[in-house]
Amino acid sequence: MAKRFDILVVGDARFQGGTTAAMATDVAGFSALGLKVGLLFVRSAYLHDSRDPANPDALALADLPGVTLLSPGTPAHADIAFLHHPLVFFRGIEEQSPLTSDCAMLVAHHAPFRADGSLEYDPIATLRKIKARLGLNARIAPVSGAVRRQLQSFAPMVRLTSEDWPNVFDTDAWPIGPEILTDTSITIGRHGRVDALKWPKSGKEIMAALPIGPDIEVRVLGCPQSDLENLNADLSQWDILAFGAETPLAFLHSLDVFIYHYHPDLVEAFGRTVAEAALTGRYCLLDPRLRTNFGDVFDYCEPSDVAKVLAQLRANPVQARLRAKTAADEMRARYSLDSIGPRLDRLAKDPGTVSRRGADTSVSRVLRKLAGLYRRDWRGA
Repeated sequence: MAKRFDILVVGDARFQGGTTAAMATDVAGFSALGLKVGLLFVRSAYLHDSRDPANPDALALADLPGVTLLSPGTPAHADIAFLHHPLVFFRGIEEQSPLTSDCAMLVAHHAPFRADGSLEYDPIATLRKIKARLGLNARIAPVSGAVRRQLQSFAPMVRLTSEDWPNVFDTDAWPIGPEILTDTSITIGRHGRVDALKWPKSGKEIMAALPIGPDIEVRVLGCPQSDLENLNADLSQWDILAFGAETPLAFLHSLDVFIYHYHPDLVEAFGRTVAEAALTGRYCLLDPRLRTNFGDVFDYCEPSDVAKVLAQLRANPVQARLRAKTAADEMRARYSLDSIGPRLDRLAKDPGTVSRRGADTSVSRVLRKLAGLYRRDWRGA
């Protein structure tokens, strides 16, 4: 007899970053709604190091009201099933479990194409592997517009949800901080995991994105310092904190302006740190590629224009504070835990879409990229 739940959630508990944070907040939201949640942790070849520990934030979900941790192989049924991260299932999971659901969603926290145009996973094969290991016929729920446009390239062979399934946040945990731009000095910075791809590609661009100057302080929480210095970035005047030295909230409250530019080889699927900064009332100045994910909520510029924008902010701090407040209000409206209930209702009634309108890539190019992916896999590259 299959155990019955309102929601099934399947994921690999070893993710240490945004995927687990997003999954954890979803489950907390489901629990707060009084829903019965079945939670199944799997082990994927994508996280291939057996020494990788489980993320404590993932394991703690089993203690939430209404959440039941399932053993692999346990039959279970739910109204809606959520499977987190396509590479978990494309690279293969060890477990086989007989699951059924009225509708199943693969939450795409990752875009299929790399920035260089090569293919990192095959969405069509991923859905087939989910069916083979878990018995679920899933459609794909992109976390953002950027991921959606890539996945539309595979339509009509894959069906997408009509609405994205972006990250949600416990907005009470990200309160508005001190008022920004109240002094002649200005503090700028960014936070995030230590990854060189999260930074511009050259020392010149790195220094332009976070410019030191009279009455400008740069603070960074989480920094691949040696990688950036190897690019000839001069970090000697930055206040660099190891990740964990301050909580992200305390760090963000120390900033006036949050600035984020990243490497051309990175496809930013969502931008969780951006939403966190905005929720705390920081003015956000971003890489133009993030406009696809956030629209006109924020301001965008190239690294070379950051100094000019900062001068404009200092010349009109009242307008900058209003812009930051409007962005914070929009982030709360879009991504609060309160949004989960209405989104679940819409998802349950959603027939999905196989439209290619807005797709990034032509069918012929997709076929070439699929061939290249499987050639690399065959060679072990």
